[in-house]
Amino acid sequence: MRFAILEDSRSQAMLLQTMVEELGHEGVVFPGAQAFRQGLEAQAFDLLLMDWILPDGSGDELLGWVRQRFGWSLPVIFVTARVAESDVAAMLRLGADDYVCKPIRYVELAARIEALMRRKSMLGIPAPDALPVTVGNISLDPGARAAFVDRNPVALTGKEFDLALLLLRNLGTLFNRQTLLERVWEVGADIDTRTVDTHVSRLRRKLGLEPANGWQLTTVYGHGYRLERIAA
Repeated sequence: MRFAILEDSRSQAMLLQTMVEELGHEGVVFPGAQAFRQGLEAQAFDLLLMDWILPDGSGDELLGWVRQRFGWSLPVIFVTARVAESDVAAMLRLGADDYVCKPIRYVELAARIEALMRRKSMLGIPAPDALPVTVGNISLDPGARAAFVDRNPVALTGKEFDLALLLLRNLGTLFNRQTLLERVWEVGADIDTRTVDTHVSRLRRKLGLEPANGWQLTTVYGHGYRLERIAA
């Protein structure tokens, strides 16, 4: 599994990464909040290890963004020196699944990670929005945030993945640019609609959305975009 490690102290980050790797997982280190946001948008992670006090943000604000952007199924453990009862209560109320106190103890961290991942695997059936989608030669796995064309992995950014998922789940539906902004970017008219055009162009290239591959991604002048399956 792949873990995202948010820690501005290089020594602490390297310690966490080593511990995670000794547990058989991959640890990707981010030194600050901005890099962390960009990393989570660009690739999928199975668990987040987050510091609370950061040079360019705070743990509570960042956790709020994580829950809003990725929902409540992504496990989050805070690794922090803030161990006052009020601080711990605040972390849990804001959506943290667990916490580990600094200085970090390997056995405790391993036990908490294992317990959290075990609880996650035992929690019911995935929601419909989390189920994989396969149409033609394209497969999207929302849980892993992974895309495949002809069973080969394709690297998509977070927004590219969300846009592809929306179009693939709604084949034949005409979406205007404003609707796509609201559904994928969750914003109104304050972002240039050319952002949509840029992402559609990238998807067409990365996923091979061309008639030769059985796809028709149509630009409807003055309206927006429609993705359809056609005879190759």
